[in-house]
Amino acid sequence: MHPDIGDEEHNPKERINYRAAFRLLAGLIAPRKRPFAVAFGWMTAATLTSLAIPMIAKYVIDTAIPGKDPRALLAATGVYLLTTLAFLYFNYRQVVQLARAGQDLIVELKERLLSHMLSLDLEFYSSQPVGRLTARVQSDTSTLYALFTNTVITIVNDAMMFVIVFAVMSFYNLELTLMLLPVFPVLLLFGWIFVRVTSPMFVRVRKIAAEVPGFLTEQLNGIGVLQAFGREEDTSAKMEELNQRKFRAEIGVEIYTVLFFLSIVFLHPAATAAVFGFGGAMAMKGEMTVGVIVMFVLYLGYLFEPIFRFSEHLSVIQRSFSAGHRISRILALRPALTEPAEPRFLSCVRDAIEFRKVWMRYNEGSDWVLKDVSFSLPRGKSLAILGETGGGKTTVTSLLFRFYDFQKGHIEIDGTDIRRLSLGSLRSAIGLVQQDIYLFPGTVMQNLKLMDDSIPDERVHDAIRLMGLDAFFKKHPLDKKVLEKGANLSIGEKQVISLARAMVLDQEVLVLDEATSNMDPHTERLITNAIKSLLKHKTVIIIAHRLSTVRNADRVMMISGGEVKELGTHDELLARGGLYAKYYRLQFGEGE
Repeated sequence: MHPDIGDEEHNPKERINYRAAFRLLAGLIAPRKRPFAVAFGWMTAATLTSLAIPMIAKYVIDTAIPGKDPRALLAATGVYLLTTLAFLYFNYRQVVQLARAGQDLIVELKERLLSHMLSLDLEFYSSQPVGRLTARVQSDTSTLYALFTNTVITIVNDAMMFVIVFAVMSFYNLELTLMLLPVFPVLLLFGWIFVRVTSPMFVRVRKIAAEVPGFLTEQLNGIGVLQAFGREEDTSAKMEELNQRKFRAEIGVEIYTVLFFLSIVFLHPAATAAVFGFGGAMAMKGEMTVGVIVMFVLYLGYLFEPIFRFSEHLSVIQRSFSAGHRISRILALRPALTEPAEPRFLSCVRDAIEFRKVWMRYNEGSDWVLKDVSFSLPRGKSLAILGETGGGKTTVTSLLFRFYDFQKGHIEIDGTDIRRLSLGSLRSAIGLVQQDIYLFPGTVMQNLKLMDDSIPDERVHDAIRLMGLDAFFKKHPLDKKVLEKGANLSIGEKQVISLARAMVLDQEVLVLDEATSNMDPHTERLITNAIKSLLKHKTVIIIAHRLSTVRNADRVMMISGGEVKELGTHDELLARGGLYAKYYRLQFGEGE
């Protein structure tokens, strides 16, 4: 079982887990200390260069102009221009270095997040909409990119500038500098209040922000159904309601951000007035020059500019730590199905697949989906599984793939419990052809190879020829482009490609889950004959409702309510006159 990652719940009291988010961020930065150190070096050079400009202004006002020295004035002007150019160059190098380091970091994070999500089992995906997971990989990582490439380095730069400016101001006039100190504890108090109040608000914003792409993805995937039933207006109304919720959450955060910013803006003119008042009085007494007052006023801009930016950065930091909070929660999840400590590797099925008294349920306390299921399927034989919808047919094969685990009993391949087998080798040995086929954007050839270019083309051509599907693939050439999800193909055509794909991959076991349910009679006959004649040495499991596809199976298993009701050959079950015989008579229109 996976713990809920919280996207469905809108708990207003949920706060950002700063510790977990910080561990995530620190872990990403640690391997990139050198690139970030280089960026820090360029930033330091740019900061020190920019801090020289007020000193140049002081020199012009206090020395060059009173001395009426044109050469000194020209030299000061030249130094000013060179200083500005040097600042622009250092700043450029800093930005480029940060962009490279940030992109490298985010690419690794995306790969790590995607790789981790791919390791999670189907239970995770059944509870998380695709759009919401897309937001985790795209939106949240992009938020962290802004943190690394702009916010963090700027905050470090501003902190360094703040300390240096304070030191320079203290050097020129300690008394006037100390008069400005009471402003900064007030700023810290405002910042602490802002973080405390907005932390749960930012969590809520990230949740709703993830819901928007999630909703859009689900609705666009079902656009055909929406249009067929005329539900466009309802969908638009739900989207509007979702956008309104997002707007209300965002505007609440923005209001607090603006209030915080305005409280800081008010303190800047107050500090400037203090410099003019007290500094002007000192200048009139001859205790301070006009140039020092101008320098102080310019340096006040350097002091408060970081504070102004910090009010904006706090918002970015909150958003980023909220994103890191969400990402860290996903990375903390562990798959319910894991590789055994010392896995065995399945190369082929030599003897048989066996289910022995298998019980399974999806959740603790829920009803049993399978109850005491037992059967044996020797290598090279076929088993047809029939029963009503929801009776447990597909669950049997899901357990064979280890998409889920069972609670009681044993499932063995050649006498080895499948829980001791490597998941990769187990699933590589089993081919699956489902009723609901997913085809990837690309060519028919690429889909037949499952996007694996290492498979030679000859294997594809051999599979098509052996299955007798040459005519089909003349109509649908191997270089034909397949749209997303196979939108330019019918369901039956996609099933033919999926079955051919299973043949191309040449897997040891084939599971056909309603694989011929949407084919025309001619294509169905071709494939049924192909399965009968070509898979003599493969183990085949056929799940079907149409009994015409299972008549030639070696054994037929009727399953109902998660229990095996009947097991035998087609003829044996007909002669028995039980559930299978009833299904047969109903489907072929014979009287009971």
